[in-house]
Amino acid sequence: MIEPLLIVAVGVGLGLSISAPPGPVNVLIAVQAASGSRKNGFLVGLGALTADATFLVVTYCLGCLLVFDSLMQAAFSLASSALLAYLAFLTYRSARRLGSISGAANVRVRYPYVAGLTMGLTNPFQITWWVSVGLLLISSIGPLIIAGFFIGILAWITSFPIIISWLSQRVSSLYRVVVYVSFALLAAFSLYFLTNALLLIPSL
Repeated sequence: MIEPLLIVAVGVGLGLSISAPPGPVNVLIAVQAASGSRKNGFLVGLGALTADATFLVVTYCLGCLLVFDSLMQAAFSLASSALLAYLAFLTYRSARRLGSISGAANVRVRYPYVAGLTMGLTNPFQITWWVSVGLLLISSIGPLIIAGFFIGILAWITSFPIIISWLSQRVSSLYRVVVYVSFALLAAFSLYFLTNALLLIPSL
């Protein structure tokens, strides 16, 4: 009984380690939670979690037959760059309109779940993780570690919006800081994915 629980615990730790570092999804979760909508922040994370579940099914069904070549990497990198640039633009436009915390609603995305899902499905690193590490974990350890992995991600997307919302209600300047930092990070990630795509094109 101890060994299965240990495997699940390792999976939880892996899920937290994957979901906690700064990234496009966490940036969008933070700005939604800071704008007063913990629900929107959670829905963004849930969309990204759904993307992971989709990759899990595809990886399990196709296994080694799934080839993520340079052409696919370049295409997904370009798609990610375009999406993140659009989100950065919306965040910047909203930030310019902020006169106070009362302008928070302007930063909320209309369909947070769809935004998170799209970001997850077009993230080449998320896809690469599943066709490499994810496939290895499924084949060598089994489904228990994957179950723990998703529990870890679910714990993060539930707690992170609550923490950001709680902090933003107690530190009046935090909201404005989150919005501008979020814009900068989204723009940086967009440029990174664009650069990645351009570097892959000569090898095609």
